[in-house]
Amino acid sequence: MDKGPHSESPPPERQSGAQMHDTPASGQGIDSADNKQDKVTAQVQGLSSNPKGPVDDAVKDKFAKTS
Repeated sequence: MDKGPHSESPPPERQSGAQMHDTPASGQGIDSADNKQDKVTAQVQGLSSNPKGPVDDAVKDKFAKTS
């Protein structure tokens, strides 16, 4: 079976810098992170630590003791 010309990676001496030596990225992402803590704090302000679920009231009513 004949392999196509693009079936294998080039030999190491012919690989580009991006494949051989260059680092993949700076590791910084695309967000500049200016005032990130303030933004996050503003987003979560007023959230309860354990929000009430959609059936919590129904469960409470179902298992409430009646006298």
